[in-house]
This record gives sequence, C-alpha cells and structure tokens, in this order.
Amino acid sequence: MGEETKGSFLKGKLVNMARWVTEEVGRENLPVDVIAGIAGRSELECCVLAGALQASQDEVTHRNWSGLVRLMEQEHLPRELQEVIAVIQKRPPMHDKFWRYLKLFIEVGAQ
Repeated sequence: MGEETKGSFLKGKLVNMARWVTEEVGRENLPVDVIAGIAGRSELECCVLAGALQASQDEVTHRNWSGLVRLMEQEHLPRELQEVIAVIQKRPPMHDKFWRYLKLFIEVGAQ
C-alpha cells in the first residue's frame, strides 16, 4: 500500500463501493444522502467496519445476508451501510461484486 494508511485505503474502497452502488441503482432509488453518509465515514470507522467484518467473516464466506444485517445492527455500524446492503440484496446481479468488496475489507483489515 506504500505511504497510504490502512484507514485511507479502506475509506477509498468504501467510497468506490458507494459510487458503484449509485451508478448501478441510480441516485433516485437510494435513500437521500445515503452515499454522502458512507463517504463521510472516518478512516477509523472504516477500520472498525473491516474489523467487524473480519470477526464475522463466516457471514461473508457463506454470503449470509441475514447474518450480515445482524452484524451491522450488533456493531452499531452506520445506518447508511444497512440501507445500501438492503438495496444490493434485492439485485442479484450486484451480489458477486458486493461480496468481493467485503472480502477485500476483511483481507486489508487483517494486515
């Protein structure tokens, strides 16, 4: 990762994911300011998210949507993330890329 910190790398990936979701779904089909809410997360919050995903990586490995939602609620992770997950879950063509993003968060979080 060079000079980039883990937090800034994760934040960049989270912003990329938010951008991708907006392009796929259309801003008009997302709750107001959901993407700004995700993009506004701090680097520390991104590391906390990665840590939470890492601690529950079985949910990601098994593509367990309900387990992922439960994790988000238990860890009090941002409401915006929960809303985006709900939107993606309804769109099977987005699933593979979404789970790859989460796997990347887990891998980077583990470094």
